[in-house]
Amino acid sequence: MNTVASCYDNEVTLLPSLVEGLSAALDSAPIPINVDKLSMNFRHTPYYQTRRGTHPVEVRLERHDKQWRVVFMASFAYSDETHRSVAPELYFNFKRGWFYQPDIKGCELARPEVMDVLLSWSRMFCRQLRDEHFDDVRFTEVKT
Repeated sequence: MNTVASCYDNEVTLLPSLVEGLSAALDSAPIPINVDKLSMNFRHTPYYQTRRGTHPVEVRLERHDKQWRVVFMASFAYSDETHRSVAPELYFNFKRGWFYQPDIKGCELARPEVMDVLLSWSRMFCRQLRDEHFDDVRFTEVKT
């Protein structure tokens, strides 16, 4: 069984429902025991044609002592109607302790207003996982 234990920053607590959802997604994929870094990509493929609906999400994990820790979570979107590719719209980096959003650029993750955004976004992402909004979920080993 693959279990998400926590995020990389022990001062940030992830919602239990998010930990459960990520753990369930991990359990659905055959992940070799020797993989220590993993990228989980969640996509709602119609979004790429219509630019409407559930935005793509990437979750990066690292294994420590047989349990996975979340390194970062990022949501992507088209910047405007003319862009051909998606770009980060929210990026929570737990390993480095920073947050990115295009209109404010980067700032410290530990700021109360960022923690509010993380909580709100996490609740939405949990609903999307629970309601099976993503029709393309991929797991990719990250090689360094």
